[in-house]
Amino acid sequence: MLTDRLNMIISHIEGRTVADIGTDHAYIPVQLALCGKAERIIATDYNKGPLHSAECNVKANGCEDKIELRLGSGLLPLSEGECDTVIIAGMGGELIRTILEEGEVVAKSAEMLLLQPMNSQDLLRSFLSDSGYEIVSEDITTEGFKVYNLIIAKKGIGYEYKDEFDLHLPEYLYSHEKFPKLLAKKKREFEKILTGLKKAKEKNLAEIDRYTKLLERVCKLEGRV
Repeated sequence: MLTDRLNMIISHIEGRTVADIGTDHAYIPVQLALCGKAERIIATDYNKGPLHSAECNVKANGCEDKIELRLGSGLLPLSEGECDTVIIAGMGGELIRTILEEGEVVAKSAEMLLLQPMNSQDLLRSFLSDSGYEIVSEDITTEGFKVYNLIIAKKGIGYEYKDEFDLHLPEYLYSHEKFPKLLAKKKREFEKILTGLKKAKEKNLAEIDRYTKLLERVCKLEGRV
């Protein structure tokens, strides 16, 4: 049984040829093959260990005819235009940004990018906005106390975020039913950072002021959503 995080990703897949980057155990590719949501699936990983685990899972589910396994870093194992949907999930936002930078030709040849950053979502949104990607939509799901974002993007005109706060909590997400969970997560995150800054021997007053203002805006928003 897949987690809500993985099911969220699968629910947005529409392409005929799908690549799962950093596939680990190939949970998403196997599910796609079993439910017939994709005609061809390429599962890649940078390390031999996870790719071997993926191979075992693929064979155990009888999906060898639909899933091709490739060893390599990021988007480098793919050719331009080879996949219409690319999944990069379960990694930090900065790593996803690096993967997109290094594999820009492949990334921009895809019809859809499904990006699920585990952190630094604001940095990834900023990169996409500045690098010729349109954010088509976003989704949110939860698993217990954990909150996950899914950013759906493609080559296009970048969204113009108003400021840093909008990068953390985009206004277009306010109407999402699980936005209050995301808001609570960001509040905890800002509180933790601010506490650390205030406890530091050498006080960074600019950063303290920055996160104090971000936290104040979160508190104001709590009463509106």
